[in-house]
Amino acid sequence: MTKYKYPILAKPSGITRDVHRQNVISEGALLMQNLSFTREKYQSLTSKDLVRRVKLACQFHDDGKELSETWQTACQADYNDYLLWQGKNPGKTYKDYSTKEDSGKHIRKAAVRHEFYSLLKNRSLPLALQAAVAAHHGKLGENFEERWINEGFKEYWTRFKEESYKKRTLEQTAIVQYEYSGIRGLLQLADHRASAKEEGENLPSISSFSYHFPHAEKRGVQKLIEQHWEDDLLLVRAPTGAGKTDASLLWASLQIENKRAERLIIAMPTRFTSNALAINVAESLSDTGLYHSSAWFAKFQEQIENGIIKKQEANKIHEFARLLQTPITVCTIDHLLMALTLTREDHHLISFNMANACLAIDEADFYDDFTQANILVLLEILKYWKVPILLMSASLPESVLPSYQKIGYSVDKIIEDTSDNVRNRFEIKKIEDYSELSEIEELLELCIETGNAIIYANTVDRAVAFYNWFEKRDVNPILYHSRFTEPDKKDKEQKLIETLGKDAWNKGTAKGIAIMTQIGEMSINISSDLMISELCPIDRLTQRAGRLCRFDKSKIGDLYVLIPQKEGSLYPAPYGTYDRKEKSWIACDAFKKTQEMLDTTCYNAEKLVTMLNDIYSTESEFSAKSITNAKTLKEYFSYNWLISPKQQSKDDDTDTNYWKSRDISAQDTVFVSKHETNYFNSYLSYQNWKLSNSIELPVYLIEKGKKNHMLDLISIKIKDEREMIYVIREGFYNDDKGVIFIEEDIIL
Repeated sequence: MTKYKYPILAKPSGITRDVHRQNVISEGALLMQNLSFTREKYQSLTSKDLVRRVKLACQFHDDGKELSETWQTACQADYNDYLLWQGKNPGKTYKDYSTKEDSGKHIRKAAVRHEFYSLLKNRSLPLALQAAVAAHHGKLGENFEERWINEGFKEYWTRFKEESYKKRTLEQTAIVQYEYSGIRGLLQLADHRASAKEEGENLPSISSFSYHFPHAEKRGVQKLIEQHWEDDLLLVRAPTGAGKTDASLLWASLQIENKRAERLIIAMPTRFTSNALAINVAESLSDTGLYHSSAWFAKFQEQIENGIIKKQEANKIHEFARLLQTPITVCTIDHLLMALTLTREDHHLISFNMANACLAIDEADFYDDFTQANILVLLEILKYWKVPILLMSASLPESVLPSYQKIGYSVDKIIEDTSDNVRNRFEIKKIEDYSELSEIEELLELCIETGNAIIYANTVDRAVAFYNWFEKRDVNPILYHSRFTEPDKKDKEQKLIETLGKDAWNKGTAKGIAIMTQIGEMSINISSDLMISELCPIDRLTQRAGRLCRFDKSKIGDLYVLIPQKEGSLYPAPYGTYDRKEKSWIACDAFKKTQEMLDTTCYNAEKLVTMLNDIYSTESEFSAKSITNAKTLKEYFSYNWLISPKQQSKDDDTDTNYWKSRDISAQDTVFVSKHETNYFNSYLSYQNWKLSNSIELPVYLIEKGKKNHMLDLISIKIKDEREMIYVIREGFYNDDKGVIFIEEDIIL
């Protein structure tokens, strides 16, 4: 006769350990069934059978729920409480009960880690499997060392630490991390999926990459992809509008068909470009995931509002994408770099999925030397994992080759389609200095007269100044920059496409003025006959000019280049460094060389590439700060490959205490409106509200907003925890201009 009132339980909901174990085994088997390439690669890199290992991990992971009498007794008590509550609340489920503050109180009070006890029965398992069992609730970390020891599991903890601290090369660490993370991550995924199904939740299906080239004929860059797809690192230079997106999908299909990858990851420079690309790709490929949190809003909000999909289901799909589990995932480069820090438990599965993918990095030249140094660390680790890589850009200089050769890639050229290189694409009509908008009013009037124009400003404040000039003349341009909420960004992107997109030009209805900052340089598929752009490095100017006469090769666009001045001196922000002592900007070399070389003449792709190679003629010299930061990323990967560090990163962070993905000023969140009650019954409901009501701003700008009484500090409550948030006061945010915090006394 059992000493317990109920059968051995896995959860306070009443799910038995045996049923849950079988459910997890089934989910693990389903994963393995659908990951044929991953199975083969794991065998190739580790000489181990992944299917067997995952099955064993799934089978033994919850044995501790029976072996620990304390835990089981507590679980039985929680289940009994639930049954009593259910009797008083007919028709309600455990999901309803779980929102109550006292649900699960006995297990919490018992404070026993069942996964530790699972090890007692399975001490003969390989250490990689023991680690997977130990980590399946995220407790294999330095923060829990005392708990491991106090609960009597010092022997196991010591064994993990000894394995973790063995001296290894970066290549050796990459292989052992791959071996351990595979079982660890897949066990967690199988357990998570089984639990969700037990609670009656709908989960995204496990699907495979599928792509069929949609056009009757392949273009130049797409033909080149077919010739060079076997290269471990393929560098492609192609002008804007050349068909790079379909080229990357074609390349990925060749990798997957030839058993070189399981899935595709496309890394973009910014969230805004990743949103735009994912939406574009998803038109022909439905299983396209977006990594970052704002993606939730970009992809699902409209479907939720129209009743096409439930919010809970959308959340699950997004969770899946964040693990790089979808056949195609679009993310920023920051998310891949962050995963290598291994500062969150989910980084193990993310990195494992990355290792089994092929990676396309779009606009690979966009990043400064600080981020490029990080990317080289990423590429080196991916080389050890045998991940095929495609680097694409319209402005990739030859000088990048030595950097890739130094980390072991046999790459000696950038492939390029030159068939359309001599066609004149635009003409620089004028290059002139300016410090006040009154000096260029004739040019701004030309925008109105032409009827369609794109204006690029280098800073948000200058973009707003342009907008104000037109607004005063009863002209309503579309202003697009980073300081809008996600819903407002989405509306802006839609208006841009409707006003100046391909369909509008085909219908003959294209009309309007777009004012944009750097976020509008890539992926926004719009065009104009006239463009005004503040001076920027040649690679950025090439991207901007790619929006001139984009849909009509018979026309040559008109480009006017403005050289911003301030107090009688060149004002190159943000292309350079800010001297705090002198309180002035120092232009970077590429900015200065571009200024020297630009001329009022016609430009074709050939001329732009020549200028690009001249301006970036030498290999990048990384600053001491960049080198130190990249070294820190390697150290994170090497030190955290098994045991999670004390320092934990949040969901969308791009930095840790000692490392950053980019050398940018610190950012923080502000909200554009107050919540009706300032109370959220779960962290998820808070996150959903945050996604549609918040903006990331530089900390220095927030400080200015506080000083000038533009922000209120208010208290909110998330379940039982209090948090303080900044809310923008009425009048300092609107959906036309975004955040109205003036950074400096700029041109008016």
